[in-house]
Amino acid sequence: MNKYYIILLALALPLVFSSCSKDKEDLLQGTWERVNVENINDPYSYEWVFNEGELTMYRRLKSDPSVFNVTDRGFYLLENTPLKTTLQLVETSNEVWNEKWDVVKLDDGQLIIKLDIVGGIIMREFVKKI
Repeated sequence: MNKYYIILLALALPLVFSSCSKDKEDLLQGTWERVNVENINDPYSYEWVFNEGELTMYRRLKSDPSVFNVTDRGFYLLENTPLKTTLQLVETSNEVWNEKWDVVKLDDGQLIIKLDIVGGIIMREFVKKI
């Protein structure tokens, strides 16, 4: 009898984790505005748009949001395991970005990612716009 429970559990776990992965992918989709703690007086806001594997980064003038330009483009892959979630960025023009970031938090309103680099850590915090 225990053998059947183990087989059932082995079949059910991948379904549960693939469902969680899809949920996180759905949460990531959309426009995220970076919280710029380095320079709160910056005249620009910075947005990252995640759309079905494609990433577009924008810089928008705070005083006139209709004035904006694309600062970078690339691709991403959200990987979800039972222990952690990572966000792999590729083919951006900034080689530092093209790494596997740890997803510290991802919900319907906030995204926090972290990248360990030589000599420190890069953290980026975002709030969901759309």
